[in-house]
Amino acid sequence: MNEMEEQVISLSEIFEALKKRWIMIVAITLTATIISGVLSFFVIDPVYETSTKVFVGKEESDATYNSSDINMYQQLLQTYAQAIQTKDLVNRAISGLNYDELEASTVVNSLTVTPISSTQILQIKYQSKNPEEAKDVLKSVTGEFIVTAKELVPNGNVRVIEEVELPENPVSPNKKMNIAIAFLLGLMVSVGLVFLLEYLDNTYKNKDQLEKELGIPVLGAIPDIESI
Repeated sequence: MNEMEEQVISLSEIFEALKKRWIMIVAITLTATIISGVLSFFVIDPVYETSTKVFVGKEESDATYNSSDINMYQQLLQTYAQAIQTKDLVNRAISGLNYDELEASTVVNSLTVTPISSTQILQIKYQSKNPEEAKDVLKSVTGEFIVTAKELVPNGNVRVIEEVELPENPVSPNKKMNIAIAFLLGLMVSVGLVFLLEYLDNTYKNKDQLEKELGIPVLGAIPDIESI
């Protein structure tokens, strides 16, 4: 019974603490949410992503495969993935584009090359703040890669099976996710701050709390008399 009473009192104290400082909780949570919304909608530049897929295999005139051929080309994907992400290849690819501010190192860092498991397909992605640039750069890099791949493996065949498209919607920032996370963080921080302030507050609010802490009854109390 005592444990039940202590639990009820504890929950009651928590509720009272939250109730007493509810304005602070709302203010902090709302502020965090608004800041996140402003940053997501008006400050952070949107990033666009486009992708393509290429098939790596034999020349079309010799398109029969055995298990060793398939294994070889699947392993070759790893080599090609590294070759695509080299500054020399990227420099050749962007040299003919009208994007003077582009640097090979920046393009390499924005490229993602992924060999699709158990296939002979290589997926290439590129991200940029400019959707037109994203499309042009990836298309040029893919074309330069096909030329380079032919030099590396003369009897190999690399062809595009999914064309590069102009990205319409940005992949980041995720506005809804950012706002939701900011709301939860603001709520957690504000509630945590309420508990911290309650912990630091060592004053007694009423006689029941005093009796509970000291274990002795209160014999009398001085009333709070408003001044006339």
